[in-house]
Order: sequence, then C-alpha cells, then structure tokens
Amino acid sequence: MRKSIVVILAVLFIVQASNSAFADEVEEVPAECELKFDGDLANQSVKFQTDLGPRIPGSVASSMLRESIKTNLSGWHITESTHQSNGWTLTNLYATWNKGMGSNVMFAAHYDSRYKADRDWNESQRDQPIDGANDGASGVAVLLELARIIPQMNLTHEVTLFFTDAEDQGDNLSTYVLGAKAWADNLTKEEADSIESFILVDMVGDSDLTLRKTTPGNDTLWNRTENIIRYIDDVCGLYDDSYFDFENIDSVYDDHDPAHKLGIPVIDIIDTRYGEGASFLGGDYWHTLNDTADKVSAESLQTVGYILESGLISGSWLNVREQPQQAIDSDNDGIEDSNDNWEVGSVFDISTDKSL
Repeated sequence: MRKSIVVILAVLFIVQASNSAFADEVEEVPAECELKFDGDLANQSVKFQTDLGPRIPGSVASSMLRESIKTNLSGWHITESTHQSNGWTLTNLYATWNKGMGSNVMFAAHYDSRYKADRDWNESQRDQPIDGANDGASGVAVLLELARIIPQMNLTHEVTLFFTDAEDQGDNLSTYVLGAKAWADNLTKEEADSIESFILVDMVGDSDLTLRKTTPGNDTLWNRTENIIRYIDDVCGLYDDSYFDFENIDSVYDDHDPAHKLGIPVIDIIDTRYGEGASFLGGDYWHTLNDTADKVSAESLQTVGYILESGLISGSWLNVREQPQQAIDSDNDGIEDSNDNWEVGSVFDISTDKSL
C-alpha cells in the first residue's frame, strides 16, 4: 500500500513540476519530485516579523504585519474581520486563491506574539512581550512562502490562508485562541461544510524539529500526512523522517479546536518541544524572551513547507469528509473530546499524561 501511494504521489509531482516557474530555487531536488518551497525565504520572513517588534493585538507592529501580508499577496482575495474579545481588539486576516471555485482547503497560523514572557527564567522580565519567532512568526512565514508558489500549481479548488489573531494572549483555557473562536462563531453551517480541511501550522521553525500526531485531529488527514512525510524521505531523499514521531501523540488545544468543533476535518502540525532536547513544553525558549529569530531554522521551515506543498499537489487535503473516520489511538481513551476538563495551559502530552 505504501509503495502504491508513493508511486501516485510521484506521478502527481512530475506533472506539477513541469508547470513551475521556480525550478531553480530549491537546491538538489530530484526531478521526479521537484518541490518549490524555499526555506531561506521563509526564514527571512521570520526575521522581518520579529524586527517589527511584538505583534500584540491592536499594536502598531500587528497592523504593520497585516499590511505587509496584504501587499505581498497580490492576486489573492483579501478580507479582514475585527472583533472585541476579552479586552482585546482582534483582527483576523484571510487570503483566498481561486475564490469561488469551491472545495476550500484552509491553512492557518497565528500572527500574534505573546504579550508576556511568563516562562522566562528571569522572573523580573516575565511581564515583557516576546519576539515570538517560533511561536507566531514561523507559521506565518510558512504560509507566506506557500502563497508565493500556489499560483504556479494550477489548482482547481480554493485555498484560503487564515492568519488568526490573539491565539497566544491567554492566561487560562478560555482566553486562548480568541481569533479562531471569533471566526468559528461567525461561520454559517454552509460555510463550515464547504471547508475540505483545516491544516494549522504553529511553532514549526525549531532547528531541532520534533513533530508527532496531535489530537483533536482527523485520522484521514494524519494518515495522508504520514504518507507525505515518508514520500519526502523515500522518493525525494531530502530529509530523514526521524523528525516525525510516528508512534506517540500529543493532545493540543490550539487554533484548530474551534474548527474541529464545527465538524471540519483538522490537523495541527506543531512542535511542542522547542529547543534541542527540550521536554514537552519545556526548555528555555517557549514563552520566554529567548524565542528569537536565531532559534529558527530555514531547514525546519522548508520541511514543513514541503509537507503542505506536497499535500496540495497530490490532492491529499481534498475529499477528506468522504473517508470513514476512526479515533486516533492513544493510552488515554476519550482525550480527543475532553477539552472541558483541561487545566490552565494549552497542551497535554498523551505519551506522558503531563499537563501544565
């Protein structure tokens, strides 16, 4: 089965690669799987974002980033929505390619950075805002670089890039993912049903990239994602797939959760172990003043970018609702729908049953 999937993906990549105008921008990519996502360009975006300063909702830096995104997405259908929530003025930004063609695939990332370094080693600095190079800028950078290459893909369906505000301003579970909640609260059933899949990318720039499945998550999407990762390793020979833990699962409360509750197929591609050898939501970088651009790797951004690009080219993000669903296996039965019982903090590690 695995070999047949690889062959199908390889054929699709060959067809798509022949239509690309960016063949020289990725080094040493085998002809049968030419991928165009450029990790160096994505890394430049991380530096640009952090140079703006903390992108706290309602701030000048936040507004400047949105204006930059809109300027760089020429040809995309751009909309914004503003909301008041928990004392914050939120602005979500949406960019759609092939508007009106249906079968919408949505990629999401939060563009805000945390307003306080509450996990910093220096207690006197814990009220200061962070750069959010990995936790914020990395996901945005991946989406923006994906936007550069999507117009060359000759896709026949809609793709929406969703830049969410106020994901990371919370002090307890009810005050996280505010932008995504506002979006979901204002979505009609028809609009929700038109979304084929919702792929969230968050904290994906760590040079010691460590990914695994997360729940809540759609098992068909995760199975296809695993096949894409193996394809990138086996056929393209670009990266060793050891960065992905195929055995263990994290449970994550993130911007994908409001979409999941509407019945939209979702996955959250997130590295919850930021820094070399970091434990689950441990280490010296996450929610600290050390979350800076020098901690982000172009190679990691490119790895995640290749996953998203590969999924678009192969059609892996389409026709997900038609597949029979099974619960993701874990040692904690029922964890996928146990959000109401979670304590303060946004993530659980199923493999260790550790919570914050």
